Amino acid sequence: MEIDQKIQDLAFKKYVSENIQVPLYLNVHANYFETEKEDQFLDHLLNYQQKGLDLANIVIEISEQQFSGDLDLLTHTFKYLKTLGVKLAIDDLGTGASNLDRISLMEPDILKVNLHALQSESISTNYHSIIYSLSLLARKVGGAELLFAEIITNYHFHYAWRNSGRYYQGSFLSPSASDFVEMNILKERFRKDIQQFILVERKKLTAKFQLAKSLNLQIQGKWKQIKKNRELDVVIDSLAKEMEHIFFRIYVTDEDGFQKTVNFIHVNKNWMWDKSAKGKNWSWRPYFIENVIRMKEEQSGILSDIYNDIETGERIRTFSYPLDESLYLFMDISPMYLDEHEDLLW
Repeated sequence: MEIDQKIQDLAFKKYVSENIQVPLYLNVHANYFETEKEDQFLDHLLNYQQKGLDLANIVIEISEQQFSGDLDLLTHTFKYLKTLGVKLAIDDLGTGASNLDRISLMEPDILKVNLHALQSESISTNYHSIIYSLSLLARKVGGAELLFAEIITNYHFHYAWRNSGRYYQGSFLSPSASDFVEMNILKERFRKDIQQFILVERKKLTAKFQLAKSLNLQIQGKWKQIKKNRELDVVIDSLAKEMEHIFFRIYVTDEDGFQKTVNFIHVNKNWMWDKSAKGKNWSWRPYFIENVIRMKEEQSGILSDIYNDIETGERIRTFSYPLDESLYLFMDISPMYLDEHEDLLW
């Protein structure tokens, strides 16, 4: 704590003397806040407040994974600090096993996500899902914002931006230095980079909407041709054979999520019937009910975001389509098709 305090002293003195008005992040071990050192830390802050330090600019950065004490005591301390204007950031997300329940109870202002894993060629597809989950968590814990660290390439910067990053940190933006960086030094560069990100994003969204539009028209036309007084499984099998270059799994449910057909699985250029899935209920899946209502109201299909398939673990998209008032078609797009159309991979 003594070494930390000396480093903080140097930062505070420079911060106050130069009248800096940007957030100042203090990396503090979470366990300090349940010992007598808590009072030392608070006294240290209040002492510099009297010297002109605006506590509204102070962000205390802790690692939730390091804390092993009384969570109620810790959250009580943070609530008190917030009354002084101090903000809380949870550090090292995206690098290990974090307890999302504990993070929610702490009500942080900022979630700091480490992008070091993006430097690995063997990065798990689950990593992208974790980052997406953190962006959702940020919105649900009182409007917390995301800070992305370890940004060392333009790709990292783009990745952080498109995953709802509010703050950015890393050598790609500015190397470590003993002086505070001039506030607007990156303004023009940021403007150009973000304009490029927007162009890329528009291209990807356009590809997504064009695919959805094309699939809507194809399925609408083919459904009119093949639907007759035949067993539903036979009808969907005929439809599957017309669409096999895109999809690897097709099935139909009712509006309550009960599967009304077998699973049609594309294997070695043939469609296999998996009867074990018939009768299963899928209403528990994220956005299922919302999407069914949306399809019913709009009478149009929906192309999902990228997600990890439950059975294969691969990243896929699903196109869902309202066949009539009570039947809904779900068509899982093959990873191979997505790989061939990289604009659909984001």
